[in-house]
Amino acid sequence: MRTIIYTGKGGVGKTSLSSSTALASAERGHKTLVMSTDSAHSLGDSLETPLTADPTLITKNLYAQEVDILTEMERNWKDIYAYFTTFLQSQGVEEITAKEFVVLPGMDMMAALLLLEHYKKTSEYEVVVMDTAPTADTVRLLSFPDALRWYFDRFFKMQKRMAKVARPTVGKMMKTPLPSDNFFEAIDRLYQRSLTVRELLSDGKNTTVRLVVNPQKMVISETQRAYTYLCLFGVPIELLVVNNVFPAASGEGYFQGVISEQEKNLDSIHEAFGDLPIYSCPRYPHEVLGKEKLLKLASDVFGDKDPAQVFAATQPVKFFTRGGKKFLTIELPFATTEKMEVLLRENTLHVRVGWHKRTILLPYSFVGTELGEARYANDKLTVRFD
Repeated sequence: MRTIIYTGKGGVGKTSLSSSTALASAERGHKTLVMSTDSAHSLGDSLETPLTADPTLITKNLYAQEVDILTEMERNWKDIYAYFTTFLQSQGVEEITAKEFVVLPGMDMMAALLLLEHYKKTSEYEVVVMDTAPTADTVRLLSFPDALRWYFDRFFKMQKRMAKVARPTVGKMMKTPLPSDNFFEAIDRLYQRSLTVRELLSDGKNTTVRLVVNPQKMVISETQRAYTYLCLFGVPIELLVVNNVFPAASGEGYFQGVISEQEKNLDSIHEAFGDLPIYSCPRYPHEVLGKEKLLKLASDVFGDKDPAQVFAATQPVKFFTRGGKKFLTIELPFATTEKMEVLLRENTLHVRVGWHKRTILLPYSFVGTELGEARYANDKLTVRFD
């Protein structure tokens, strides 16, 4: 299954590009699903079709879906949902309010990833295009499998044993309900599925991220940060789409300053992302809504190329051996060493860049080694193990 993830700062045009890519993919005969993971859904508006939590047929070969976290929890995580709701009610929270509180930050992203895993396993679609929330939420979305693994390895098994002991003893005297075996089994299943998601997201041959940027200084800066963090989490970056580029012919009168500033920003984009394939599309004099206008957008961006193809295959995280020494490299463009930390604990490497942290489980051949040297140069962090 080919998976394309569009991300970028809010308002740069991710939804339009996701919709147009999916429509053009379907036109070429690929059975395609376009999925919105943003809680403020606008995918249905873009396609001019009301959407639900289930895939809706839009046109031949094209389906669309807006992920709804409450629906997904009631369908697939009943035991987890039921326990947290009961727990909150035992603390005096009303039932309706409790059901809303159960939806913790990040759960909508988790639901989207598990749907992705489901479609991969069932082979229902040839191409899945994800229209994500703004950049920061997307980084959390893609880091979720690593975060869950950390929780599972550190706390889950201990909590499961404690609950088993407490249930027939102190549990009988407590008003607060203790989690059942079904709850822990549901968490375990969630963890096992997240491992599959991690593999799916790291598969550069089939799963890639496309960055969307506008030629504006603030947007470019955020996209650079997104590029760094996505590389940190080992997600292949495929290409960059520069959206809403004003035609040079409009640079008269009021818009003369806009065009002049835009040209400088376009130069900055090519300098910063020069190694990535860069595509662009113009600022239209109308909203891009409906099939006809979305297909025109896809044509302006990709020309006669298949928009579902992989335009560049990158591997931000690499393990290798050289001269009898073991190394790990991570592509970290635009990072700064002042905000970087590298730490090895047992068989896990911890890398912190700014506020973001990643734990990388080392291959078996690296287990038992010690951290030798960590050096950042040419947008790449190289770690040597002795």
